[in-house]
Amino acid sequence: MLKFISDTKIKRLVKNYIENETPFQIQRFIGRGAYGLAYLLVHKETKKQYVLKRMRTKYRGRSQTKSKFKQEIEMLKQLNLPNVPKVFLEGELENVPFYIMDLIDGNTFEQEIFREGKTFSLEECFVILEKLLNVIIRIHDQKIVHRDLRIPNILIKNDDIYIIDFGLASYIKNNVLIKQFDNPKKLEDHRSDLYYIGHFLLYLIYSNYSPTSRKERSWQEELQLPKEIENYIERLLLIGPAFSSAEEALHSIPIQRAQSK
Repeated sequence: MLKFISDTKIKRLVKNYIENETPFQIQRFIGRGAYGLAYLLVHKETKKQYVLKRMRTKYRGRSQTKSKFKQEIEMLKQLNLPNVPKVFLEGELENVPFYIMDLIDGNTFEQEIFREGKTFSLEECFVILEKLLNVIIRIHDQKIVHRDLRIPNILIKNDDIYIIDFGLASYIKNNVLIKQFDNPKKLEDHRSDLYYIGHFLLYLIYSNYSPTSRKERSWQEELQLPKEIENYIERLLLIGPAFSSAEEALHSIPIQRAQSK
């Protein structure tokens, strides 16, 4: 059984290690997730910024949570893609794992829509979707499914799409039965990511929508999209027949209809 150790002590140990044993310096705390904490770092010489993520102290005695955190590190190292953070250093202090990755200095789509007030035309929505699917295909090619493709975890920088936070990711399993899961988001295959992408696409489309009625209606009734686009989104959301892969979803994009809207 692990001896109790306070989060304040872990915080101090991590700070001392980073600032005395690495070329980095902690600048500030930037976020808290279900299982981890994130800090902004700066390289002492280059002044380039990075991100430190460490597991929350209360989970240090939970082997399953710790294994999941370490799996996130291994997945990022395995992917080694330009559109996901690169791991530069990893370690463990008092049974609390941590790692340092590069900072993706772009806006999340949550920031774009709700902070910046950005709106996207239907054509722009499908251009972004195409870029996102191309990234997801490369991730799926390495047998990894992200399972948390929400607007805070998808970033845009110089018109390129980036994916962060692989904390809920899993390795793809074959022959997954959807009836075994109470939520499509938890599926351990491509359908989970496509389901999230369906909701992501609706966020983009709704950014340019002005309600005409106070009555609560379905997105199909409100948006009045061309039938081909509506059917496409329903397939992403598993309302219609599921796409067999992210590749099929990419090749099925109703681009021409979107551009003519």
